[in-house]
Amino acid sequence: MITGVIKNKVDKIWTDIWAGGITNPLTVIEQLTYLMFIRSLDEKELESEEFENMTGEKMPKIFPQSAVGQSMRWRRFKNNDPERIYNVIGQRVFPAIKNLKIRQVA
Repeated sequence: MITGVIKNKVDKIWTDIWAGGITNPLTVIEQLTYLMFIRSLDEKELESEEFENMTGEKMPKIFPQSAVGQSMRWRRFKNNDPERIYNVIGQRVFPAIKNLKIRQVA
């Protein structure tokens, strides 16, 4: 059972999502999953950048190196106002995810 600080955080997220008009629990889970995936892409890109800095070896990029491409990274938009986040995700991030070619690691 979740108690204390974590429960309060979960309750706040649920309340915010509910206030935003999403009331179906499956839709909430779907939306949170998208956000976690988007965040994980940025974390992977950060790991690749750190590896490049340590070794000098070039790594494949997830996000385009342009200003628009970099604006799609979680760390770049996470603190924006909700309307702007919505626009970035809907108009840039989701279309980019649809075109991602994820390489398989053996």
